[in-house]
Amino acid sequence: MITRRALLSTTGGLVAAATLAPALSRAAGEPDAAFDAAVKAAKGQSLNLIVDPPQAYRDIAAIFAKAYPDINVQTTVMHPSDAAPRVITEQRNKVYSFDAWWGTCTNMNSIAAPAGILAELPPYLLLPSVKDVSNWRLPDMLYTSPKPFVFVHTLGLINQGAYNTDLVPGGVLTLDKLLDPSLKKMISIRVPSRPHGGSLMLAQIAKQKGFDFVETLLRTMEPVYVDNDRQNTMSVVRGDTAVGIGTSEETLYSCHQEKGCTNVKVFPTADMQARGVSVLNNAPNEAAAKVFVNWLLSKEGQETYVREWSKTNFGGGFSMRKDVEPGPGQSDSMPDMSHIETYSAVSYDSGWADVQKIISLYKAIQG
Repeated sequence: MITRRALLSTTGGLVAAATLAPALSRAAGEPDAAFDAAVKAAKGQSLNLIVDPPQAYRDIAAIFAKAYPDINVQTTVMHPSDAAPRVITEQRNKVYSFDAWWGTCTNMNSIAAPAGILAELPPYLLLPSVKDVSNWRLPDMLYTSPKPFVFVHTLGLINQGAYNTDLVPGGVLTLDKLLDPSLKKMISIRVPSRPHGGSLMLAQIAKQKGFDFVETLLRTMEPVYVDNDRQNTMSVVRGDTAVGIGTSEETLYSCHQEKGCTNVKVFPTADMQARGVSVLNNAPNEAAAKVFVNWLLSKEGQETYVREWSKTNFGGGFSMRKDVEPGPGQSDSMPDMSHIETYSAVSYDSGWADVQKIISLYKAIQG
């Protein structure tokens, strides 16, 4: 299982043995000369791709590799809060190891883009259906900022919290119960010192209950701070703590799928995150990056994403593309598109201030 601090090595060349390489423009019914030219130019190139830890990213990358066996796909698994500082350091030293980055967008937008390590994405978009904003829900939110560095294909609720029904008063957690004196020292929080599950969930709690509520939680409830989201989840499963903030949605889902931890439930709120793709500055394999980005954002790519993601995750198995249906049981994790302002948009410029406030509060309390 992946640890929080580890920068995991690549999965290896996900190259299919098959020699058939159908151009996406034909397979998706989208004839496009520019895309076909990119496929031709990418022959023999590698695609050095950063992905988040959930297994679905690697599974989808493997499907892409089988469709385009002339591209040597190398996936490097990193938590976004680790990927951003690593790539920043590399590029400052004139090392350009990666072509594209695919995953949750908060660190792409708030850390990587301001550091100047991302390329503007429009020149990489080739397929007509990808470029046509009318094909996408909430077209004003396709990019995480006015500068088009990060393209959002899924805007969903990610529940990075859990509670043990045997330990929470009354067996059901509400946000107000987070201040119940009986839960003092029984709430574990992933250290909210960076933009990840702990700070993002606290930002959403603040959106609903107010910043003073979160400050009271951190100052008076004596939470236990944990650096690893899986460790935080297992702390709740074992009963070491009653409530976890900044847990691993995938870990809890797997436990439920195996018919275990039936007394552990998801948190009563979730943070809204964008899942999307960016291209790194000076990408060493520009043509391969173009092929991947367009495949991923095409109808075919998004249907593949929805299908594979839905196999191993509670939610997020849907696309902002209007012509792609949500996966089975995935609709509950879709935000209310008509009231999008009720969420802290942590992956966007508009929500980054909320996250910064949480991080600053934690650091002030810790001294």
